[in-house]
Amino acid sequence: MASRSNIIEVVIGLAALLTSARAFAGQDEMVVAADRQVPLLLKILTYDRHLERVGQHLMIGIVRSPTSAASAKACGEVQAILQSYLGKTVKQIPIDYQWADYAGPEKLLTWAKTKRINVFYVSPGNEKNLAAILKVGQENGISSMTGVPEYVERGVAVGIGERQAKPQILINLESSRREGSEFDASLLRVATIVK
Repeated sequence: MASRSNIIEVVIGLAALLTSARAFAGQDEMVVAADRQVPLLLKILTYDRHLERVGQHLMIGIVRSPTSAASAKACGEVQAILQSYLGKTVKQIPIDYQWADYAGPEKLLTWAKTKRINVFYVSPGNEKNLAAILKVGQENGISSMTGVPEYVERGVAVGIGERQAKPQILINLESSRREGSEFDASLLRVATIVK
């Protein structure tokens, strides 16, 4: 029979393992539900002084990872919310959306040009694809947004995190400028700036 101290050591070890597993898993997850996140992301776009560069439609391209169940789930949730915004506008520009599985930078660029994508919404599960997605965006004036806070630290321009159970606006200023955005100072005052 195991001693009490051995049982306590096992419990402490399991707790530490679960904590580190949660921390690792949480790095590539949305922390705010899509129904709270998407309206906020669309509102943030109204503060972009260069939004008129998108033209006649604001086409949001959801970039999904084909190998991630979390990515597929997030893509479905974001699509459902964006569907409710069809016919509505951001600064009088009609909102529309498309989605695609990430299949390499060349295919991403072809899709973005064909569908006239203005904004990449980078879903969870794209940690390995992130650098290539951002390169395509920055070279082609496509803004990037996400619900994964870690992705903002890694170069996505705008994201939604959470602080004290409330959504938190995250902005990577350097990335947003590379993509052609310039956010109003009133937004920057309430956002967390990521460098």
